[in-house]
Amino acid sequence: MLKLRSDAKVNRMKKVILAALATPLVLASCGTALGGTDGSEKFLTLTSSATAAGAPVLCNAVNGADSGTQIVIGLAAGGTIQNVRVTLKDDAGKVVSTTDVAGSYLIKGAKDGEYLLPVTRKATGTLTVDKAVASTSAVTVSGAPVGTLKTDIVINRSRSAVPLASTVTLPVYASCAK
Repeated sequence: MLKLRSDAKVNRMKKVILAALATPLVLASCGTALGGTDGSEKFLTLTSSATAAGAPVLCNAVNGADSGTQIVIGLAAGGTIQNVRVTLKDDAGKVVSTTDVAGSYLIKGAKDGEYLLPVTRKATGTLTVDKAVASTSAVTVSGAPVGTLKTDIVINRSRSAVPLASTVTLPVYASCAK
């Protein structure tokens, strides 16, 4: 009978140890690990409302007016997104403009967990958040680009911030025509 009691204690201890070891794994699989990423964050696409020869471009002016060029960021992220910080950097890595976009402004993408984030960039460097994705227009560019811009984002949640950098740089032209 003493042996039976001893086996019961060992089994109970094994269960307690197993539960203690499994708790962090369960939390991590739920995306609630403190300060960490759940691995679902991805920078999917980077496009613009202006294209030249089928490639996305940014225009400081279209037909002489600075009406802005929309940049559309495609991203994937699981869980609740509080906001996304969008940062444009020039070819030297200097920050040209930054804006914070509330998670409620993200547009649901084609798949669950995918989002579109449209912002309009003006030649002055300002970024404004758009509520819809603009249609793409073919433009004619003249001369060489005056620079390039790279888009970086930071996805902010209540317990984590995940920085993502685009590998795509968009050429900026002083003047475009429709």
